Amino acid sequence: MEMRQLSHFVAVAELRHFSRAARQLHLTQSSLSASIRALERELGGALFYRSTRRVDLSEAGRALLPAARRALAAAEEGKDAVAGVHGLLRGQLTIGAIQTLGRIDLGRVLVRFHRRHPGVTLRLHHAGVATLVDETVAGSVDVAFVDRPLGDRGDQVDEHPLGSEVLVLAVPSNDPLAALRQVRLTDLADREFVEYRADSALRARIDAICRDIGLRRRVCCETDVMTDLVDLVATGMGISLIPQHAVRSAADRVTAIRTDPSIPRELLAVTAADRRPTPAAAALLALVGESVNALP
Repeated sequence: MEMRQLSHFVAVAELRHFSRAARQLHLTQSSLSASIRALERELGGALFYRSTRRVDLSEAGRALLPAARRALAAAEEGKDAVAGVHGLLRGQLTIGAIQTLGRIDLGRVLVRFHRRHPGVTLRLHHAGVATLVDETVAGSVDVAFVDRPLGDRGDQVDEHPLGSEVLVLAVPSNDPLAALRQVRLTDLADREFVEYRADSALRARIDAICRDIGLRRRVCCETDVMTDLVDLVATGMGISLIPQHAVRSAADRVTAIRTDPSIPRELLAVTAADRRPTPAAAALLALVGESVNALP
């Protein structure tokens, strides 16, 4: 069984189509079919059920697919590890991140990383904390930048602390509260709030603090995009508890006020606990650590 055959099998399994898989692999369809047939002969059974319209995995194919993916991933990890020994990083680095990382300028860090390691292709995607933790544990994300709480699978990741920040109350600049330097959260029971997505770790942290002090917020609108939330505050839809850096892009329209009690937010990177970070992931974590340590 050859790695080449396994990569051909995985491509067909994922696309469920021989001609599309052949195009993706830059092969002729006949060459791809011959490779799959040779693999089936070696394993002693059909891996796919073929029809004129679709391709489905057989029971044997379904059994092989996870092992094939692991084998290909291990091969790539081996190549990356050897390249790392020689000081050359290569391959792909998949990064997950929540939308608001506060003091961490991830975009600038990634630019610096690319200049140092141009052989690594970066893939960045955003999601909620629980999803990013799940993806990190599963191996589809190499390193994720998140905040607490981590969710049900938090015990399956290694944590790399990145510091903390304090949330602020964002209000329209023409709001009477904008004249204050600090506001008690319990004084806001009669105000309407614009809130970040209910399934986010940020929202969970805010909800916990408000529950502890007995504040029941009147939520008039929810959004899953932080820039939209800030715009809604600016237009007077409501007030909001958010990371301070999110207000900076609208500083002429939105005022940030300290709260009593304060709402701390811990930032961290996570990697899978059952395997070492890839050389590229380790290099990125080191670079982020440098950036965080350089902050005032």
